[in-house]
Amino acid sequence: MAVLLIGVALAVAGIAAVLVGSPPPTTPRRPAAFGTARSFLQQLDEAKVQATTPAQWATVAHDNAVVVLNSWDFRLIPILKRANPWIQVWVYKDLSGVRSDDCRTGNGNCGTCPRGVTDRNFLSSGMGYCWVKRHHPNWLLKAAGSGQPFQFRSYPQTWETDYGNRAYQRQWTANVLADVRAHGWDGVKLDNALTTANAYGVAAKYPTDTAVQSATYSALLSIGHALHQAGVASIANVGYATRFPGLWQRWLGPVDGLQQEFYLSSSTQPDAFGAAWEQYQNEISSCAAEHKLCWFHAGGYTPTVTQQTRLYALASFLLATDGRQLLSVGDFTPSRPKLNLTLGRSLGTVNELGGAWRRSFTGGVAVVNPTRSSTLAYLGGNYVGDAGRRISAVSLQATSGVVLRAATRRDTLSTMDQAGRAWRRSFAGAWLRCACQPGGGAAETGKDW
Repeated sequence: MAVLLIGVALAVAGIAAVLVGSPPPTTPRRPAAFGTARSFLQQLDEAKVQATTPAQWATVAHDNAVVVLNSWDFRLIPILKRANPWIQVWVYKDLSGVRSDDCRTGNGNCGTCPRGVTDRNFLSSGMGYCWVKRHHPNWLLKAAGSGQPFQFRSYPQTWETDYGNRAYQRQWTANVLADVRAHGWDGVKLDNALTTANAYGVAAKYPTDTAVQSATYSALLSIGHALHQAGVASIANVGYATRFPGLWQRWLGPVDGLQQEFYLSSSTQPDAFGAAWEQYQNEISSCAAEHKLCWFHAGGYTPTVTQQTRLYALASFLLATDGRQLLSVGDFTPSRPKLNLTLGRSLGTVNELGGAWRRSFTGGVAVVNPTRSSTLAYLGGNYVGDAGRRISAVSLQATSGVVLRAATRRDTLSTMDQAGRAWRRSFAGAWLRCACQPGGGAAETGKDW
């Protein structure tokens, strides 16, 4: 069926509307606030940045609450803000690595940093590779096996740095704040807030997950506090947080929010169900409880993320958000499907309906089935389904979700029904009946009181 997302029509495979009454729900769960979904976009691919037209950037500004860019793309800030004065434009900075292709050479490669080769003014990290090699070579972490500085696995020319070193943290903060103040960035995204020892290769100094987490948390404490004192917002991208119970909640404290890069899916299809789904939901609930700005990205970075995945993520997100958090799905392109919508104020708490979960708002409802089997979910009211029908229940396939607009008096009360050779369709307070016979037929209207 097709469901209406406050003006945005999305096709949902495997979700059937059921025109039946609604039984009482079970005991309500988590507290709720506002049913708002806003999106963010991160564009770090320079070729794509250059290929994006001013009209497309205007679309990006209208469709997103936050845009994340590399430092050297600061000239886009006024373009985006002219299109949408409320847009926030953040700068990307790698917390735990420096790049050896950010130098002032023909191709950007720093090589061994010979005399005369210097780092660019605008960097994707908190400092330049050559500056580190010349002034603090010990800040380049050594691999546990070789004892030599090492590059991120699968990311050549990004070298792991000593993010747990207090002097490194202070220098990183000073450089990033200078960039923010010089160009007017609204916030800083800290990428690669590491949680596992072998994320990109094992460092001799931090050989265990515990050692890595201790070092990263010290960086968040130091950098997050300094940025907050300077009035600059910060969000840290944390990998594999669901593997470590309590880590997400603990790491929320020092920063303005955290990013979950693969919310419910790291591919084109939903990956998380049951207990795993609950873990991701608890991340959003924790952010809402602490009034944090957390970002959630679902699926792989590809336009082939399925509609089922998109709606599963959107409906799940709406179950837990308080309106401050942001959601993005799939690829970061101006032409991607829009996710922005508002369902209004929450009408209570989140309810469990057998295997499904439901959250009702003044303007609509979000329902999710996070199980591996289909289920029937009662909506607790009348909502607009396929072809404008009023529905009170939906049949949801495994790992799927639906978002429906609340029915109004303008919406159809039921489907067309046949009475003899005539057809009748009822609306709010009125009905239309047509004989619809070959060669013409009489039409009749009336009221239902």
